[in-house]
Amino acid sequence: MLILSLLLGLSLVYGQFSLDLETGGAFTGYNDLRIPNDDQNTRFSFKDDLKSNPVMYGRLNLHYLITPRHEVSLLYSPLTIKPKGTLDFDVKFMGEDFVANEKIDAVYRFDSYRAQYLYRFINQNIGIRAIGVSLKVRDAVISLENEDTYAEKTNTGIVPLIGFEFGYDFSDDFAVQLKGEALASPYGRAEDILLSARYKLRDGYTVYAGYRFLEGGSDIDEVYTFAQVNYATLGVRLEF
Repeated sequence: MLILSLLLGLSLVYGQFSLDLETGGAFTGYNDLRIPNDDQNTRFSFKDDLKSNPVMYGRLNLHYLITPRHEVSLLYSPLTIKPKGTLDFDVKFMGEDFVANEKIDAVYRFDSYRAQYLYRFINQNIGIRAIGVSLKVRDAVISLENEDTYAEKTNTGIVPLIGFEFGYDFSDDFAVQLKGEALASPYGRAEDILLSARYKLRDGYTVYAGYRFLEGGSDIDEVYTFAQVNYATLGVRLEF
């Protein structure tokens, strides 16, 4: 309680909000699945066996710098991809049969909500800027549909992640940054990493552009699903 009271008191002096607004294009690298993950169901790909077109995306990331060394953040990151096409082989998914040579409409939705704490290393011109922990809530839906059959798998779960940030300041206004969250276990993994160039337009406004890498999945009895999504990213950070 003493520590929390101290941090609250310091936040009244140092506290600062910032908001990252990010958009761009999301491109499927791979997306392989078998649900449930047993010999009765078929392993196939939303990228190789169906067509997954690029989609636009958006993210909101709200930060609160309690003190120069302590930061908390909230993230909302929705993503929906709609693969479609004709499979040239029979597929069993969620116990339902999808016959070859029939048009398939699929949905891959993977929405993320995250809360993060970072400890910041201040006055770092180059190298590690911050390290911390995150709790990610995933809200996922995978579905297949043709004229006769519909099946879907929904999943909501909580995943812990390690957060990190590296950077290099070329000047007071221009910098490069590597920032992300990742963790792996015997049952699966998750990574969300952004490499960006950042330019400060004026006090309170920074624009950035770069490449975001999202990858991960699970290999358990309930599901086998691993996906990679590549993002071309444009964003702005507002400080207030």
